[in-house]
Amino acid sequence: MKKEKRRFVCQACGAEFPRWIGKCEVCGSWNTVLEEIGKERFHSKPSRVSSKYFPPTPITEFQAQTTTRLSVGFPEIDVVLGGGIVCGSLILLAGEPGVGKSTLLLEIVKQMDSSKKIFYISGEESPLQIRLRAERMRALKPNLYLSSEVVVENIVDMIKNELPSLIFIDSIQTITRESLPSQAGTVTQLRESTQVFLEIAKSTGCPIILVGHITKDGSIAGPKVLEHLVDLVLYFESDKLNYYRILRGIKNRYGPVGDVAILEMHSEGIREVSEKHKLFISSGQEERIGSALCAIVEGSRALCVEIQALVIRSAYGQARRMSEGIDNRRLILISAVLEKYLGFKLSECDIFSNLAGGLNVDEPALDLAIASTIVSSYLDKKLEPSLAVIGEVGLSGEIRPVSSILPRIKELKALGIKKIFLPAGNLKEISELEKENLSVISHVREIFEKCILHD
Repeated sequence: MKKEKRRFVCQACGAEFPRWIGKCEVCGSWNTVLEEIGKERFHSKPSRVSSKYFPPTPITEFQAQTTTRLSVGFPEIDVVLGGGIVCGSLILLAGEPGVGKSTLLLEIVKQMDSSKKIFYISGEESPLQIRLRAERMRALKPNLYLSSEVVVENIVDMIKNELPSLIFIDSIQTITRESLPSQAGTVTQLRESTQVFLEIAKSTGCPIILVGHITKDGSIAGPKVLEHLVDLVLYFESDKLNYYRILRGIKNRYGPVGDVAILEMHSEGIREVSEKHKLFISSGQEERIGSALCAIVEGSRALCVEIQALVIRSAYGQARRMSEGIDNRRLILISAVLEKYLGFKLSECDIFSNLAGGLNVDEPALDLAIASTIVSSYLDKKLEPSLAVIGEVGLSGEIRPVSSILPRIKELKALGIKKIFLPAGNLKEISELEKENLSVISHVREIFEKCILHD
């Protein structure tokens, strides 16, 4: 009988150690190294394999095939998926506990074609609990099949025999392999079970959505070892006020990365938010001091956002720089540039900057909007009405060009913005017909002259 091997595995990064240690030497996490007992996966001596191999083939001899995609019934989610679910793909849906991952799965069932057979395999809830939620959401459909199976080998046999159109695994932390003695949720179980699901998805063409939980530190429970195995990684997040849900594509082998879908929770489930600009732009923002519009790019789409700033004289010894939704280091940098080139005494003032709507964005294109709102609040003057600004601020005060300028301009014009300031370097990318309502700003010194409303 082969002797079982004792090993200690970090549950945060998957690193293995011959003995227990309190702090992982790879990722630095404390108290995450647990003992796992099992037979060695690899033999010390490689087994004899056949000398035959498949000869390499020139790429030109492969025939291109059209990728078959399955629509989930939500246009916004289909965009995040790159046009729909690719048959045979393995998708990881990650989010914090209670954010609504299971509700989203049932909402997909509700919106999808009733002719598609869907398997919902849940190790966390009983079929009765799922039925009660489905009744509340009015998602009782005969094409939805429930199962409480948690053994991966049995699930594989079920998929091979039934060949459903879509499979939900809720959640991957509850699935186990019988050949592994470690408990469910450990790194070994997660890695091995996900590998089995990947193989069955590719061999049968049945797409599988794995639900994964997010830990308190913001990482996927059972960690990043799952991200490189799956084809798509979707993060299901809630805003700061818990009003809306954001589905964000982090990894996508079949489409663009970074697209977001804005969803809203209601009494009967989840629905799409069609007019997303209303979430991030306050009504009547033109009438306020220290408020400016900008356009950011999330994946392949542009999104209009509102930047707000408040500049007041500091009541403490050292001036504070605080931001919500944007990088605080960018706020410090921009305030230093404005103090040097505009002569403002910002070192004596507290500066608070906010990205309205609870969105978190780290993009240089917001720099000019942040600078404009700081100038507006410091001078206590309004910005020009129906104005938007786009550009990156350099350390010498110059306004640098940004990427994807055309979709940004198109989104702003769709909102009825009548004046858009952008870097001079981006003007060459725009045709003569599209230059209407566009103006150039090349230095932060021009903010007061061009953007501020003069009485």
